[in-house]
Amino acid sequence: MSGAKIITKIIPDVDEITPDVFLQTFERIVKLKESVGIKAILDNPPDLFERAKLYGIKYGNNSWGWASNIWSRSAKNTVVIERDDELKYEHKLLMLRVLEHILAQGPLIKVDGYVGKPGTKVQMHATIYVDPQFPDLAHRWKQLAFPAPPDEEPDIRVFIIPHYLGNPNIPGTNNMLMVLRFPHYGFTIITTSSYQGEVKKAVLTHWIFHVYKKGCTGEHASLREFTVKTVNGEWERKVLAIWGLTGTGKSTHGLYVWTPKNSKKYIEKFGINPLDYVKDQVIRNDDIVAICEDRVYGSEKGCWTKTEDLTPDQEAMWKAAMSPFALHENTEFDENRNPCFEGKLFQYFGMPNRNSRSVIRLEDTGYFDGEIVSSGPLTTAVFLTPGYFTDYAWIKIVDPAIAAKALADGRTIGHPAQAKEVIGRVRYVARYAQPFTMGVTNTAHVVRFYEMLVKRIEEGNPVEVYMFNTTGRIVAKYEWVEKRLGNKTIVAPEPILVKDERGIPRPVGGTNPTIEETELFLLQAVRGAVEYEPHPVWGERVLVPKNVPGISGERLKQLKPTTYLNMEEFKALLKAQIEESKYWLDKNCPNLPEKIRNAMDFE
Repeated sequence: MSGAKIITKIIPDVDEITPDVFLQTFERIVKLKESVGIKAILDNPPDLFERAKLYGIKYGNNSWGWASNIWSRSAKNTVVIERDDELKYEHKLLMLRVLEHILAQGPLIKVDGYVGKPGTKVQMHATIYVDPQFPDLAHRWKQLAFPAPPDEEPDIRVFIIPHYLGNPNIPGTNNMLMVLRFPHYGFTIITTSSYQGEVKKAVLTHWIFHVYKKGCTGEHASLREFTVKTVNGEWERKVLAIWGLTGTGKSTHGLYVWTPKNSKKYIEKFGINPLDYVKDQVIRNDDIVAICEDRVYGSEKGCWTKTEDLTPDQEAMWKAAMSPFALHENTEFDENRNPCFEGKLFQYFGMPNRNSRSVIRLEDTGYFDGEIVSSGPLTTAVFLTPGYFTDYAWIKIVDPAIAAKALADGRTIGHPAQAKEVIGRVRYVARYAQPFTMGVTNTAHVVRFYEMLVKRIEEGNPVEVYMFNTTGRIVAKYEWVEKRLGNKTIVAPEPILVKDERGIPRPVGGTNPTIEETELFLLQAVRGAVEYEPHPVWGERVLVPKNVPGISGERLKQLKPTTYLNMEEFKALLKAQIEESKYWLDKNCPNLPEKIRNAMDFE
């Protein structure tokens, strides 16, 4: 036919693919479809929720929920490409398959949003492109981001194709390649997984790099504020960030508020009413924040939080999670068709559900004033570092080098939401954010945080740094085992894990603080009411609570590992921990300054 347009090959050969070529080919696919009258993009469609409802569960309280095909993030299936020469055949093959799918598939759903408060230095425009079969992913992410103009050039893009595409393995491993990140080209490709966290974390991983370039450090931490009455009778504003990996209590404590209802429990158990000492409580953010010298900047207008085992005692979270506006994931229903967080009905790989999640509106907590940026600089940092052997319930870290090493270590205990293979095991996940750091090293973030701490000390306004043992034990039963660390074999403690009645591996023995005990310690600590003594190994560089008003001396004794261990055993366990931590530091935080790397050493 005369004048007919000839459509020629549009997708390059696999060996021709580069990050630039991928983006250029995507644009060519869009233009080709549009040129022949085929819809290529659904640009911020207003009916996303209606589309998503076709795949969802409607609960009795009128909220909605969806199930994902994978119930944890795919850290072991993720590759970050920092340089073009790192691009292997397998990476190019997956990029090719994604382009082939986009060309053949119907219109991609496009959603634009700002992460970081619009108009501030940490604002970042993200555009996500979602396979049209997964409108719930697009809708839920849209609830977390601030509106952004669809015609504005984005800072980063995320391509979300939650299908199996004949994925190759990551070169040199048996792990399927599912996610590719390109920090210096500003895009991420997600395949196979329809887990909401994969989408959210993809955007926030780019934002962590974005805020680093703005002079801040991007951290896996929640943010809350309140005003406390100090022991001197003065009212002081506290800006509190709480670091921690999934399952350690970051949302539990980051979204915690003292209320007239839960205060009754404090009065009954401790003889103290928290509301006598605290006022003007606000929740700022739940997950990823930017620690800057002037402020702490939240990333999202809502939050996607773990609701596993959530109870009405955690009032702010419960209120938001039970709101009709909540958007649930892998969340059960009860006999009244309402959302249920008990983990007794659903299962995953034959195990009880341990990863119900919900997108919630911060305003539904009842403690959100519309502002995700702190009113002032950071005053209080808490690292949730659960352990089994040498950890106290709570300690105060005075030495900034030890604080920086604790952050660099990111020591934690494995949770099903991290990966089912690590449940109950001690892990080292740098900065509690290892899978989310790219563009610059974890080391760069740690050093910047350390320098901030030192500067604040020099200014006479130090950041108070604490470490809490939330979901760990004091002291669990353990056995000494040989561990292979690279080319070296060490002898280290391993907890004895026994499956409970639900088939979940649990440590044997020991105790740990309740949520209320930990929150009471926090309140008394920031008031200046806690009396301390030197740590038995690190001395005045780390302080151990000697007296916490409201907590009996007997209970405080139960929360100290030295109650159960003689000093020889305590030091042996701590030395093994430090030795193993350095192995992971050298992998995850290479070239860490020696004053930080060796900060916990002792003779």
